[in-house]
Amino acid sequence: MDEMNIDKDLSFRGESANNISSFLNGNFRTKMAAGSFYIPRSDKAPLGEDAHFICREEETIGVADGIGSWAKKGIDSGEYSRQLVRNAELSIQKQKDQRNKIHPMEVLNEAYFNTKCQGSSTACILTLACDTIHAVNVGDSGFVVIRDGDIVYKSEIQQKGFNYPFQLGNGVKLDDPSVAQEIKATVRIGDVIVMATDGLFDNVHHHELEKLVHNGLVDLRKLETFSKILAQKIAEYALQKSESKTLFTPFAEECSKFNKYRPGGKRDDITVIVAHILPR
Repeated sequence: MDEMNIDKDLSFRGESANNISSFLNGNFRTKMAAGSFYIPRSDKAPLGEDAHFICREEETIGVADGIGSWAKKGIDSGEYSRQLVRNAELSIQKQKDQRNKIHPMEVLNEAYFNTKCQGSSTACILTLACDTIHAVNVGDSGFVVIRDGDIVYKSEIQQKGFNYPFQLGNGVKLDDPSVAQEIKATVRIGDVIVMATDGLFDNVHHHELEKLVHNGLVDLRKLETFSKILAQKIAEYALQKSESKTLFTPFAEECSKFNKYRPGGKRDDITVIVAHILPR
């Protein structure tokens, strides 16, 4: 499991060890207010291939991105991700009812084993408990934590090769939850978590995302719908970048690492969840 190193402060910059220790000892209590926005790719089926959920009372969020290559076999690439998300929500509710605590890895395992349709998907699930986020991630969806205008944590991309992410699915060559990265990190009041599918991360650089969140906090944070409005602004910005034929996007940069010249954005479904860490 990945966990923030208090002494070396590898995951979070600009935080004293004393302050971090106070969070870990439970001296502060936080809550998470989340909102989302989804833009399906226009030339795909109406529902697209992404799916997501926000369980507000359980303070748990998640995204899944169906692998598009299944469409070549006549299979709806989004059906697996949608079933996976529905089963994750059922698992979360069951955990809430049974012990009032959410374990993302258990959620992922149960959702995976109860999803029987053909297809495959990336997945990222995150929950807040006291002042700590617990998350699991498979593939190239993921999240960042932004503090005081800077990205202080980013989940790692899991991929087997160029544009070939780890993916959950029912098949010999597909992955199961054992490959998931487990993440645990402390957050503080004012932090903003941006969780998304690769439709965001392939098209928006870190410094652009930092600026979008910073400007959103200045302009919108007093609004009750702050998280949803900011998620929409971020998703629409990613859409604009994805339609470019010339910009040097993160996807273009990744292509260059594999000796492929492909300027511009990458058209894809775009799902963004913004979660604001607030005092309870």
